[in-house]
Amino acid sequence: MAKDNSKKEEIGGVPSTFWFSFAGARVLSPIIALWANIKIKPDKEFLKEEGPIIVISTHVSYLDPVVIERLTHGRKVNFVIGDFLTRKRFWGWAFKKGGAIPKKQFVTDPISVKSMMKVLKRKGVLVIYPEATRFVDGHTIEFDDGVAKLAKKAGASVYVAHIHGGYLNYPRWSESFVRRGPVTAEFVRRIKKEEIANMTSDELQEEILRTIKYNENDWARQHQIEYKSKNLAAGLQNVAYRCPKCNRDFAMMYKGGDIIACGECGNEAKMLPTGLIAPNKDGDKVFEDLHQWTQWQMEEIKKEISSGSYSLETSANIFKVYDGFNFAKTGSGVIRVDGETITYEGTDCPAADGILYKKGKPCSKKELTGEKSKIIFEIKSMRGLVASYGNHFEIYDKQGELYRFQVDGNKVFKIQQIVNLIGKKA
Repeated sequence: MAKDNSKKEEIGGVPSTFWFSFAGARVLSPIIALWANIKIKPDKEFLKEEGPIIVISTHVSYLDPVVIERLTHGRKVNFVIGDFLTRKRFWGWAFKKGGAIPKKQFVTDPISVKSMMKVLKRKGVLVIYPEATRFVDGHTIEFDDGVAKLAKKAGASVYVAHIHGGYLNYPRWSESFVRRGPVTAEFVRRIKKEEIANMTSDELQEEILRTIKYNENDWARQHQIEYKSKNLAAGLQNVAYRCPKCNRDFAMMYKGGDIIACGECGNEAKMLPTGLIAPNKDGDKVFEDLHQWTQWQMEEIKKEISSGSYSLETSANIFKVYDGFNFAKTGSGVIRVDGETITYEGTDCPAADGILYKKGKPCSKKELTGEKSKIIFEIKSMRGLVASYGNHFEIYDKQGELYRFQVDGNKVFKIQQIVNLIGKKA
């Protein structure tokens, strides 16, 4: 019998010296930091602190791991990352070599929790973005007490970091990629293990939420630093989808450059290089920043749902992961969202573009004929949605199967807002 020399990557193990310390911290990280104008020096006090340590940070962009690596540079850390980042074969393997711990977003993931405890038991450093997703409007998102419970159980210190300028440099909603402007970071609170030992989990959670709370829009108002791009407003319409002047839903459209405009009344909003928003002409009505705009939209959603007859309907394509890495389109139909459920009705066949969804398993007669399928997700049981604004959102069903729904443009964010409003908070 041939010997199996394959080696399964140990999740939660000590990060590889080559992949983390050399390829990551000494090569890739400095190059990306130079390109993205990330200006951060290692925190000397952190480097002297004995483990176990949990580093938590505001989550503003894809560049956050580089930002935190610069802040903690000189020490191996295990990053907790969204499992979607491991769907690319090489990068998934490289991330794990570098000590990354993949976690399914917005669902219970016992494997990742076990791996996190492994890091803390060996007195390592764990980096967690507890919001579970990048914030969209410059303001932090509240999260459950998972980090507080983990710190109490492991006897770990908690370091809280704020990233400044990262949201303005690379907004989640932006279609214009990185803007030229500085990014800095600092630890704003160090909750040492001795202090945590005298706190309850509830008290620790309250302190974590208090100290991580951050509004980049306020920082922008204070510092007035410009983050330049030729297409500052590209993608803004997918988040600021409702017109503040005529109150029409899904009316805002990208006009070009730094302008979005209402297709119904002509109301125009100008995205400033500081990240704030201003009227483009006399008579226009806008909000001063995107957080104010999204909060107003949320209040309008509350009114719609409280009426008892709210329903949002949009055409949808359904995709499923067919090999652990890639998605294949398996059908099309309609998504309906109300105050209780997200319902998909349409076809759902695993065979798409010549690729079987369930590799090695032939399609059934029903799947081959494309008979109608109905899938219902209860919003109250959901913690949130993974979303790509203007394109799609993803949901795990009760059996742990992942569905991706591609829907009409700027309706993605509103569906996510509904889930955030109604879904469970812990």
